[in-house]
Amino acid sequence: MNRNEYLSRLKTELKRNNVGESEDIIEEYEQHFAFKLADGFSEEEIAAKLGSPEAVALQFKGERSEDKTSGSKGFIIAAMSFAVVFEAIVYILFFAWAITVFATSLASAGIGIALITRINPSGLIPYMPYLSSLIFGVCLVAFAVCLAAASYYFFAYAKQIVKASIRWHKNIVSGNALPPLPWSPQFAAKTKRKLRTVLLWSVTVFGVTLILGMVLSQILSGSLEFWHAWNWFV
Repeated sequence: MNRNEYLSRLKTELKRNNVGESEDIIEEYEQHFAFKLADGFSEEEIAAKLGSPEAVALQFKGERSEDKTSGSKGFIIAAMSFAVVFEAIVYILFFAWAITVFATSLASAGIGIALITRINPSGLIPYMPYLSSLIFGVCLVAFAVCLAAASYYFFAYAKQIVKASIRWHKNIVSGNALPPLPWSPQFAAKTKRKLRTVLLWSVTVFGVTLILGMVLSQILSGSLEFWHAWNWFV
């Protein structure tokens, strides 16, 4: 059956079983279809994998968890609570990495702009001819843009795995039948294209200007090790 048929039958079955908040449940399943369709699955494949609407609706009945003993449910909750501690460490590391990448992007952009404009606070930037400075400045700005796009993805990925994990824990503990959320971020097609374009151009500009800057610096300094010729480490 296709998406509309599946959702229509599910809505009917939820009402037949007197399941509250049926509209929220339908909305969750609509999002699940949208995610899976974006991944290349057909509507029929998604519906078949979800199971029959009748079976799904039964899992949302108010009596769905009565067949579980209090002891077994208590064990599940305890196990999930224990797992959350380790998951939280992973999530913190994900967000910390995203923040680190973004901070590196800002630092690269600042240095690149300083090279382009010849701003040299406290003489921290070593000497080089302006043409080399300009090219390396553009190189660092392109690198900063690349890192900014990467940090945007890392933040989105970290946020999505937290949401997917929360959904998984809720389903396990409460016995809900809400479809699992994808673990990777689901960007709109327009956003995907923009990210790809930004990454492609920034990586290309970074690579070209890095090579060009090194070759030009070697020519201007008359030495393959131009950093020694310009006394960068003296």
